[in-house]
Amino acid sequence: MNQASPGCTLRGVVLVAVLLAAGGLGADTARGEDLREALTAAYLNNPRLASGRDQLRATDELVPQALAAGRPSLFLDGRVEGVTSDTDVAERDNRLGRGVALSLRQPLYAGGGIEAGIRRAENQVRAERAFLLSTQQSVLLASVDAYTATWRDRAVLELARTNEMRLRRQLEATRDRFEVGEVARTDVAQAEARLSRARSDVELATADLAASTAAYRDVIGIDPGVLVDPQPLGRLPSSEPEAQALAAANPDITTASFNLRAARDNVDVAFADILPSLTLTGDVSYDQQPSQALDSSNDARIGLNLSVPLFQGGADYSRVRQNRQLVSARRNDLENTLRGVQRSVTTAWERVIAARAAIDALESEVRANGIALEGVQEEALVGQRTVLDVLDAENELFVSQVDLVRARREWVLSTYQLKTAIGELTVARLDLPVEPFDDERYYNRVRNRLFGLE
Repeated sequence: MNQASPGCTLRGVVLVAVLLAAGGLGADTARGEDLREALTAAYLNNPRLASGRDQLRATDELVPQALAAGRPSLFLDGRVEGVTSDTDVAERDNRLGRGVALSLRQPLYAGGGIEAGIRRAENQVRAERAFLLSTQQSVLLASVDAYTATWRDRAVLELARTNEMRLRRQLEATRDRFEVGEVARTDVAQAEARLSRARSDVELATADLAASTAAYRDVIGIDPGVLVDPQPLGRLPSSEPEAQALAAANPDITTASFNLRAARDNVDVAFADILPSLTLTGDVSYDQQPSQALDSSNDARIGLNLSVPLFQGGADYSRVRQNRQLVSARRNDLENTLRGVQRSVTTAWERVIAARAAIDALESEVRANGIALEGVQEEALVGQRTVLDVLDAENELFVSQVDLVRARREWVLSTYQLKTAIGELTVARLDLPVEPFDDERYYNRVRNRLFGLE
């Protein structure tokens, strides 16, 4: 005999406002985990970032290796040999020969290959630094995606459960009215069908939440707690042209630019193999009992070694041609990256605008659907509306509530996507409470280091 009360509808509308204002889905008054804390945890715990830092330190070692090619090489050689000879013209020769030699090699000219190798290593390091920054942006954006998806799916699940409870009460009321002959069996069947759909919505929402929670754990490294309502980023570009101009600092562009420079240096390194090389050589040696006639000998030599390649099977020229083609490839990579960044900026900008507009429209839709449901419920009490009308009104309210939660999430995510596109989604720009990784510390420590394994 009892129809679902209008007050129930008002509570449903208020629920969405509470969800969006406080991020609470059955949350208690304890302080929740906000997005900044999640981003900080991801920055500290994500293995992709840790791997990227290790890779950068490994790339840093290319510079001391390149510098070593222009430094002197010093070798100490020692020998011990036993000699026994017996000839017709000499007495038996039995002796133990010993010797030590010190050799020095100092490249003086290598066709410019040494200098080009140093430039190449420096550019590879700069490219790797930019790539690490790009990885940082990717990890932080993935963290925002996982955080907001988990927040959204919790909200949708709560709305689905509330909708299921509302439809269960609606079914009970419809059955009571059927018992007294106020409605037909068809009305009961319609209410049962809507309740079955609501149960399905709960199951789907539960599965979605499990997936987003797993993504949260994967990217951020911890289980999600009580999530505070995520907020969109402020201080965005005022226009798309401004965003496109700022995107010149995108680390993907920086990476591609330095990869192109390193490829050009590779051409110079390969070309140096065709040119003459000049090396200063020095040798000092001491031999004890080098022959039967001598007890010892000392020898010191210094000289210049000029090497002019005449023919090396054609491999040297092939390497030059190969590296020139790689320069062309890296140039096209840069152009492709520029276009991709421009597309990303446009896409992110349009998503920000569309998401903000969608929220305004959906907030109005939720309010209107709430008012409409109240009216339909009141009219149904006096027989002016059918049970199906009430069910349709309830479904429209539920759908608009879910759409509003999803639009809110898309708005927040789109602002972070725009920051990523313009190269500003970094711990420094976000002012996260963590010390940023110093990408020059290890480099400065090993650049001119001559000895040591640590």
